Amino acid sequence: MAHGRHPRVVLAVPVTDRPRANSFHLTLDAVVGPLPRPHWSLCPVRPTATVWPRGRVIFLRRDARVARYTSATRDFTDSELAAVAAAGQLYLDVSRKPALDDFARDLIQLAPSPVCQGCPASSACAGLFDPRTEDVFTRDDARVRALLASLRGVVIDLGCGEGPYADALAPAVAAGAVTYVGLDPDPFRVAGLRHRWPAAQLHVADAEAPPPGLPQPDHVLILRSWNHLRNPVRVVETFAGLLRPGGTLTVVDNVAFGVVRARRQAAAAEGSLAAFEHIRNDGLSDAHRRVLSAAPHLTLVDAWDVGPATSNQWLLRYRRAPW
Repeated sequence: MAHGRHPRVVLAVPVTDRPRANSFHLTLDAVVGPLPRPHWSLCPVRPTATVWPRGRVIFLRRDARVARYTSATRDFTDSELAAVAAAGQLYLDVSRKPALDDFARDLIQLAPSPVCQGCPASSACAGLFDPRTEDVFTRDDARVRALLASLRGVVIDLGCGEGPYADALAPAVAAGAVTYVGLDPDPFRVAGLRHRWPAAQLHVADAEAPPPGLPQPDHVLILRSWNHLRNPVRVVETFAGLLRPGGTLTVVDNVAFGVVRARRQAAAAEGSLAAFEHIRNDGLSDAHRRVLSAAPHLTLVDAWDVGPATSNQWLLRYRRAPW
């Protein structure tokens, strides 16, 4: 088949002044050709390897065929797209749903194909990828759940939402070992969580304007809500100052990711009612800089970064000195 150049859609700077996407589509562009045996010399991408820009184009190997997927997003710069691909944060949508609501079920991570090993064009190629078999989302989130299950004392959860980690904390709450206080600005989410978890103390409140009279926390959680905060530095300044000596601040969130979809899937997703909620797409290093600028007295005690063998979720944990 003939190969045309992919039109470049260049965004000079990232979106930072309004809610933005935390993912982008790579939609099916063309089936490039067969790959009957897994060797680079037979790869149908090789003749035009230098044509396709990294990040905006990837090639996917499935069922002994290679297909090209492209992105024309204006929500991400070319450098952001290339960084997502380099970090291994590309996923195949297997859900057939307009909006993703269960990453472990809906997405399969893509990994650089071993076919590329030894290929003289690999350094210039947009990249050939294969689906992975491991569920990286469940594996990585299990570490977060184990950490939460170990907490004791007063726990304040900022942006608690519908309580995605309630099951990890509920046994300690039921035993009286944890007093759980959740804050979220969405009254419908708070009402739903209150109905499911009456033992929780819940407030309809923004983390940047917390209600008066909150108990002094032993632990503060910002779980997958960091990138929703308009002013995370102010939030950290407020709650790090409230922490008991020896208390911890735990921040968990996700970097941006690419979703590989058929055209019909992409059209359905674009037409869904899902709204942009992220203000930024901070990674671990971005968030760490903000935390230290707000609370230099906190000590980093744990960090799990994102890489090609992980999900798109990172974690930072800090401790206040015990005096």
